[in-house]
Amino acid sequence: MAVQVTRLSGEQWQEWATQLLCTHYRPTEFVKIADNQRGDAGIEGYSRCGHAYQCYGCEEPISTDARYEKQRDKLTKDIGKFIDNKDKLIPLLGTVEVVRWVLFVPYCDSKDIVSHANRKCDEVVKAALPYVGQDFQIHVCDEGHFATERDLLLRTRDDALTISSSGATTEAIKDWTVAEANTQWVQNLNGKLLRLNTLKTTEHRDEFGRQILQWYLEGQEILTKLRSYPQIYERVVSVKAHHADGLVVSRLTHEGSNAELLKHTMEHLVKEFQAGVCSVSGQFAESLMREAVSDWLLRCPLNFPG
Repeated sequence: MAVQVTRLSGEQWQEWATQLLCTHYRPTEFVKIADNQRGDAGIEGYSRCGHAYQCYGCEEPISTDARYEKQRDKLTKDIGKFIDNKDKLIPLLGTVEVVRWVLFVPYCDSKDIVSHANRKCDEVVKAALPYVGQDFQIHVCDEGHFATERDLLLRTRDDALTISSSGATTEAIKDWTVAEANTQWVQNLNGKLLRLNTLKTTEHRDEFGRQILQWYLEGQEILTKLRSYPQIYERVVSVKAHHADGLVVSRLTHEGSNAELLKHTMEHLVKEFQAGVCSVSGQFAESLMREAVSDWLLRCPLNFPG
């Protein structure tokens, strides 16, 4: 099942990436450039062993080609700063010589960015910069390269967190339903509700459909707020994606009614959020469950068995 989950971007990705890097190198071995200096010289932090990092997360979801173009342009821009800003970088780096310049992104799926990095590497070497060491290279790393650090951070237990939505009004639900961009999603939902054998009448299906849309709109608001907590947001993304993978098997092998399958899915998902996202309250886990279920019913091929 293909489930799109928006990853962190912008400053939220920079914050999460910095946590990963500090965990990887240890705090005294990684130097974060202060916020008022961030990006001015083409790096956002560096390790004492000479690895300089620029963190960049573009808005998702986008195509592979569009992602490549944004990452390419970011790399080009900041390598230009890295070459041109000697006066800023020499005091920032001190005695450290940079042997690796790394564009650190949430996700990378283009071989072309590697070729582009190699071309830019030649430019840096030719510039003969005093803060660049021998065997200098440019790399593009994504979150998967720091899986050990990510898993360590995600296992850290925080105080219980609760985030609530302002509530989806009847007018907001109606506006969302009639928007042309959402036509296919509404059709997906209506098709699935027709196969729920507990919804006997059109009135019952319409009522439950409005409930699903309310869950979705409120859940989207909650997820937007949750992006301010990168560690917890990443746990939620991970649990949701993992559960989606198993949903295909569940809907094909489940022998009970469609209503029982939906109920089982909802109960199991709450338990997964509580187990995998230890820092959220039980009530918040239910909100996350409702968002995930409504999202799947609207967008994904979660067709109940006939």
